[in-house]
Amino acid sequence: MRHWYAVQCKANEDARAEQNLQNQGFTVFRPMVRQRRRRGGRMTTVTESLFPRYLFVDLDDVNENWAPIRSTRGVLGLVRFGAHPVPVPPSVVETIQAQIDPDSGCVDLTAASDYTPNQRVRITQGPFAGHEALFQARSGEERVVVLLDIMHQSQRITLSEQAIDRT
Repeated sequence: MRHWYAVQCKANEDARAEQNLQNQGFTVFRPMVRQRRRRGGRMTTVTESLFPRYLFVDLDDVNENWAPIRSTRGVLGLVRFGAHPVPVPPSVVETIQAQIDPDSGCVDLTAASDYTPNQRVRITQGPFAGHEALFQARSGEERVVVLLDIMHQSQRITLSEQAIDRT
């Protein structure tokens, strides 16, 4: 019977382990995620492993030789509880696979991190730091327009995306 098992990889060697396992004929699933992160003070879109240092491998409990997995470059070993590897419930892998965007091949969280019109945000930098505003729109890749109440009048101001945060 076939089951998915979790494989622990060496630090920063997920891709190497995935490639080497595939070269040996194993079916491997390393879910990737796209999300927006602050790097060097700027918002950028990054693609990385959903579970850093882990991937899934589809193995036959009876007919497959698992020994090569232990000596595969980039792999530390199968995740075990006690002396035996424990299969990952199929629903876990199926749920992750269902979330993968067919265009990018990743779980895409960039839209989920986006602001919606009239969403309350807190200004974190600049002369209006600490004030709350309403998100209005994006103005370019790293700029946003917010509506700020100044002296009982609403003013539209443009800020760097890194200058606001969810309340």
